[in-house]
Amino acid sequence: MTRFAAYAAFADVDASIRRTLLGPLWSTMGLALVILCLGLFFGTVLKQQLPDFEIYIPFLAAGLIAWTFLAQCLHQSASLVWSFLNTLRHNRIPLLVPVLRVILRNVLVLALNIVTALIAAWIYSGSVAVQAWPLALGLILFVANTFWISYLAALASARFRDLPQLIAWAIHLAFFLTPILWVEYNLGRFEYLVSFNPFAWLIALVRQPLLGQPVTVDVWLAATALAAVGSAVCLWLTHRTAKRLPYWI
Repeated sequence: MTRFAAYAAFADVDASIRRTLLGPLWSTMGLALVILCLGLFFGTVLKQQLPDFEIYIPFLAAGLIAWTFLAQCLHQSASLVWSFLNTLRHNRIPLLVPVLRVILRNVLVLALNIVTALIAAWIYSGSVAVQAWPLALGLILFVANTFWISYLAALASARFRDLPQLIAWAIHLAFFLTPILWVEYNLGRFEYLVSFNPFAWLIALVRQPLLGQPVTVDVWLAATALAAVGSAVCLWLTHRTAKRLPYWI
């Protein structure tokens, strides 16, 4: 199943870049332009509250790249049941397979986008101080958590057809509640509220090592526990809903 999902993910990427001039670099360049525009605007707005304006663009780039991956996986997983309706109806393929296909497809794009964050760090900071091993471990935890959340979104959307629209709205809301455009200390005495945002934990797993900063022990423990509990819940739901899924779709 994993091999099939990986092959399908590569086929998706190949189909999307076929006969294009720059291939997947189009999306990377588009994201770089968004980072530049948002960085100049929000960096100017928050300039009085930033101790060092030059670190804001790399901060924004790393956070936005991680968030784009997470949001794309959730959005695509929530709607994939209806995209692969005939395949799921007429073939005994577990829902895990198309979700894994979505994750692997976006991992390939994430790898390209990480280069954008490194370039932004080099341009604005003059150096790239990536913590390689924490970044590798952080990416594994980040993708693992994204996988079970995406699977849960796909499973729930198969049961409730209106859920994809609600998930899309929830993604937009979570974006503004997560420190991506803004920095934690912008909240002042309410900065502690960020520690209750699980999306902030996941973003920190990728952003901090990319910026050469350590990930706190609390974030490591919280993200690991989240991955373990979330995966266990998904396995339990898979067992409970395996026979019901064909009737839902």
